[in-house]
Amino acid sequence: MCGIFCYICANNNTSEGVQTLESCRNLLRNRGPNYDSTLWYDSRVLLYGSVLWHQGDSLCQQPIETHRSMLIFNGDIFQLRDDTKESDTRWLLSRIEACPNERDLFRLFAGLRGPFSVILLRKEENRIYFARDAFGRNSLLFGNAESGNMFISSVGGAFPSTEVHELPPSGLYFIELDRVNESNLITLLPWTEDCTQAEQMFGNALEIQLEVERDKLPQQQTAIKSNFNFHRLLANDTSADPFQTLLKCDEVNTVCNQLLATLRESVQERTTYTSPFCKTCMQGQTACSHPRVGILFSGGIDCTILALLMDEFVPATIAIDLLNVAFEKVNRGIVQSTQIDWNVPDRVTGRSTLGELQRLKPNRKWNFVEINVTRRELNEHRKAISNLVFPLRNVLDESLGAALWFASKGVGKINGEPYTSTCRVLLLGSGADELFGGYTRHKTAFERTLRLHLEKNLASQTEDAYQAAFHALGEELDLDWRRLPSRNLARDDRVISDNGVTPRTPYLQEDFIGLVRSLKASQRCYHPLGQGVGDKLILRACAFKLGLTQASVLRKRALQFGSRIADRKQNASDRSTYLED
Repeated sequence: MCGIFCYICANNNTSEGVQTLESCRNLLRNRGPNYDSTLWYDSRVLLYGSVLWHQGDSLCQQPIETHRSMLIFNGDIFQLRDDTKESDTRWLLSRIEACPNERDLFRLFAGLRGPFSVILLRKEENRIYFARDAFGRNSLLFGNAESGNMFISSVGGAFPSTEVHELPPSGLYFIELDRVNESNLITLLPWTEDCTQAEQMFGNALEIQLEVERDKLPQQQTAIKSNFNFHRLLANDTSADPFQTLLKCDEVNTVCNQLLATLRESVQERTTYTSPFCKTCMQGQTACSHPRVGILFSGGIDCTILALLMDEFVPATIAIDLLNVAFEKVNRGIVQSTQIDWNVPDRVTGRSTLGELQRLKPNRKWNFVEINVTRRELNEHRKAISNLVFPLRNVLDESLGAALWFASKGVGKINGEPYTSTCRVLLLGSGADELFGGYTRHKTAFERTLRLHLEKNLASQTEDAYQAAFHALGEELDLDWRRLPSRNLARDDRVISDNGVTPRTPYLQEDFIGLVRSLKASQRCYHPLGQGVGDKLILRACAFKLGLTQASVLRKRALQFGSRIADRKQNASDRSTYLED
């Protein structure tokens, strides 16, 4: 990851921009510990970039400037390039400078493969362009001060009299620097038809008029065409193992093969596109065999599939870190014993699934890193974590942010011996629950609708009841998918990147998303089989096909409960007291 920052002064008073940058510079530098620098443009625009080097045979300094452009880029571009040794930032800049107008720029950014956030100043046009990728995988905040000044940043900070929001990943925005004192200075070229979130943020919260200029993009989504239906396949199945039944169906088998092939490609990109140095050896650029890529590992199905696929692309001489976090249990009014029980649900599941990985890949060294966090340690870092979670403010965001921050820090033990992870890339299972139907609310939507229709109709109309239930499930899946960018991806990016680590999300690869989203709800879940089987059923079938017979039937458990960070006495939606000004 990198840290990017831009401050736009409405007048020539630049001191506010410098102060704002200083308030968040340390957080930006944490994201990019390998290099950082600032640039001014026309005494009104302050740019700052920090770099965490991954791609190219040498580090690309940021901000990067030519006679035509100034660019700061945070992300990973996974497009095939003619020169494999070229930095993705330099590659992008060359493509940008070949674009004669904003429409070509729009098509360039819309066609990028991989997560990104970007700030671009085009000198000839006197414009600043900025954007997040359409799935919102990387953080970018937008702030508007009472003075009329604006800033765009990967992270927040102590910004007095400033309204700050996560930038909706709705498209490519641009600001005319000649119009910074006008109310309608921002234009949006949208990726999608629905710009409601962006219009509400700028129009309602920031009182900035947003001009929307639409342009059609070519549809290039990958799709699966298959007619199978889990209800028809399994309703009358009496076998003890539904996976055996499913994988006897040629259509199901074909879909699993397609999903696994695309996910394997995504894991390969996200595992191999990095520099050949670990975090410790980066400064001296010393070749080493320390772990460079790891995974946030609860032992659940999502991360276990990724771990097994990672084994194919990490050299056999290099270990893979499995980072497993546990928190001391909240004890209200109870005298704490000297011995803390770290066997939280995710620790137990993680150890069990580790055994399955060792059975399937006995020649791989798996570093199961037990990261144990006391309540005292949590409270010591809570304010700092809350600053990273900002502008999100509730208890759930804080709890999940803390779990991810400590896990990605990687300070723990292996077999009782102290260990600190040297990984610069961590894979996450983010997106799998939204894509495949892993949340309890998906099950609830299905079962509630099924029950209502069965109560109204005769038994002969059972098929109609199931169709209605799958329709309700499909609507819930679509709703969750639309909310994903605003719920957790940017937050997770801010929290994890603070440890000088890049989070990568293989389930959120463009082709893989296209495949899964083309499946009907009845081809993703079958809740009558119960939790641990019926939810995310097609993904579980993929896991079973890979040999993960134990992990394929593990129940979904939310991170805040599996790691035991959550206090069940608190309401997840309550505003966190640590986030008060």
